[in-house]
Amino acid sequence: MKYRAGTCIALLLFTGMATGALIPTPPTIHIEQEEYLEADDWFQAGVELNSEGNYREATEAFARSVALAPSNALAWLNLGTSQALIGDYQRAIDSLKNSLLLDNTLALAYSNLAEVCFRADRYQEAAEAYSSLLKLWPGNANALYKLGLTHLLLNETEKAQGEYLTLKIVDPELAEKLHHAIIQGAGN
Repeated sequence: MKYRAGTCIALLLFTGMATGALIPTPPTIHIEQEEYLEADDWFQAGVELNSEGNYREATEAFARSVALAPSNALAWLNLGTSQALIGDYQRAIDSLKNSLLLDNTLALAYSNLAEVCFRADRYQEAAEAYSSLLKLWPGNANALYKLGLTHLLLNETEKAQGEYLTLKIVDPELAEKLHHAIIQGAGN
């Protein structure tokens, strides 16, 4: 049985459309691709990888971005955040501090730095970062709460109580959690 070339092409085209084989799919990001030649390209790749949960690859992309543009505070912020997400707290702290050296108005950098320091049991640094965050964002209930907890961990009960009183105005429910922690801390 002989088929015309046009019939075969039409059949292949129809089959490809019906199965989805001819629908273009966006290429997946491979960190090794050389198409990312500029800092902004690496930064964008890092954002995409981070949003997909590929934190190690995102960390590498952000590291390449800061290598090409070391004065980009947002690249340092994202590098530090992705480093924290993979558990590399020391490097995360260093990167977040670099971000703040370049732009000390980045509230998110202070927030992330405080949280990473808290998780790394570096409570004095966490308290400093939470305090700096609260200067930029005075009504941040989470920062007030965590600063109160940090003061407790530093055996500064009076300061924790001060944070409780401020938090009571901002978020009474969260303030009660801090008050409970203060009471538990006093019992130990």
